[in-house]
Amino acid sequence: MLGAVHFTIRPLLASDVEQIKALHSQWFPVEYPNSWYQDITSNTQRYLTLAAVKESDIIGLIVTELRQSRSCTPDEMALLDKSLASESFLSYIMTVGVRPQYRRHGVATSLVKELLVRLQAMQQVKGVYLHVLASNKQAILFYEALSFACCDFIPHYYSIMGHLQNAYCYVLYVNDGHPPPTPLKVILGNIYKLLTFLGTVWIYLYITTRTTLRRYYGRPLRH
Repeated sequence: MLGAVHFTIRPLLASDVEQIKALHSQWFPVEYPNSWYQDITSNTQRYLTLAAVKESDIIGLIVTELRQSRSCTPDEMALLDKSLASESFLSYIMTVGVRPQYRRHGVATSLVKELLVRLQAMQQVKGVYLHVLASNKQAILFYEALSFACCDFIPHYYSIMGHLQNAYCYVLYVNDGHPPPTPLKVILGNIYKLLTFLGTVWIYLYITTRTTLRRYYGRPLRH
C-alpha cells in the first residue's frame, strides 16, 4: 500500500449521478440504465452506498443492494442456514471502484470496512457477498485479505465483450450469520445426536434396573 490519502466517506447523493456514470463507464464493462443511477442515490431502503470524497471529487465508491433472503435466488438462499432464511437480509456488493491515481492508497479497503461497520449495525443482515472474475487475481486477494471466503465457482457467469467468463462467489458473514452445515457436519451432528440418545437410554436402563433389583433383593446393591 502506498502513502495515505485524506478523504471522507459518505453515502452517494442525487447530485453525484453524473460523476457516478462517468466513473462506471471508465471502470466497468457493464452498462446500467439511467434509472439504476437514480435508484442507488435515492432508494436507501434497497441500496447501501458509500463514496470516498476528496474535496468535491468522488475518488472511490461502493454500491450494495440489500436483498431479503426469502426473495433471493436458490443459489443466494444457499449461502445462509435455513434457520436464518425467513426474515434475514443479504448484502450484495454490486460495484466497487477507485480512480486509478488513488489505487493502492487504502481507499477501497476503507470503503469495504466502513460498509461492514454499517451492516453490523443492521442486525437482520447476516452476510455480505459478491462475484468476482476468476481471472481477477488482484480482486480475489483483496477480498481474501478482508476475510471474505470463496463459497462457489460459477462457470460462464459473466458475458464480457461477447465472451463468457468464469466467476467466484465470495461471502463474509456478519451478525451471527452462518452457512448451512456441510455434509460432514451433518453426519457428525447425527452421530452426536445418536450417541446422546444412546447415553440417555443407557442411564435410564441403569437406573431402572438398579431400582428393580433393589426392590427384589430388599437391600442396596454394592458396586
